[in-house]
Amino acid sequence: METSSLGFVRAGTFKELQAKGRLVVHGRHRPVLIVYDDGNVLALDNRCPHMGFPLERGSIEDGILTCHWHHARFALADGCTFDLWADDVPTGPVEIRAGEIWVKPVFGYADPAGHWHQRLADGLAHNLGLVIAKAVQGQLMAGEPPSDVIQQAALFGTRNRDGWDTGLTILTALGQLLPFLSEEETQLALLHGVRRAASSKSVTPTRRPHSAARCRPSGECFLRTAKAPPHTAIARRSKAGLTSSR
Repeated sequence: METSSLGFVRAGTFKELQAKGRLVVHGRHRPVLIVYDDGNVLALDNRCPHMGFPLERGSIEDGILTCHWHHARFALADGCTFDLWADDVPTGPVEIRAGEIWVKPVFGYADPAGHWHQRLADGLAHNLGLVIAKAVQGQLMAGEPPSDVIQQAALFGTRNRDGWDTGLTILTALGQLLPFLSEEETQLALLHGVRRAASSKSVTPTRRPHSAARCRPSGECFLRTAKAPPHTAIARRSKAGLTSSR
């Protein structure tokens, strides 16, 4: 495989790409998918960012690449996903030189810390375990301190529930242990803590007045249940309660 001084790798000829519609470049680098669509030549990471399925096996229609494993969809133009549970496909620079296609197999995000911060926000909001796991690891690999992950999850929890709960307690407890954990254990602790903060989120419930909660099957409450059809569960429970009280 020929390589230029600028780090580009020869992927094939333009005629070959036009005939096949897509090419895959293998080497010491990540597999690169080269796509010809609507007159454009595009280069993407061949691994689906969701769970690694080869995107070359997917389908392309109207500028959208669909992975055939879990049907995650991506815009060919920039790799952006249409599905929050997936992720954006990294894209790379590609050039056409004298009828040949050259691609630079270097993928990444312009702002890795910002990207994974947003992905963690998505994972928390929708309780997506795989997204949370990748976002936690991504932030740490981008050089973000573990305390930033704890802070983001804690702020999410306090803003999306009515009061303190076990999820935030577990997150806080694990955060206190981080200085004593190894790098691998730190990632696991953050993952479990953030997952608990996400899974225990809830919308503030509508609270009933205490007087209504203490209402007995008499008076207005009794009249409402007594009028229910005899085959309904509420009527059966009311009848059973009256029978047992005699």
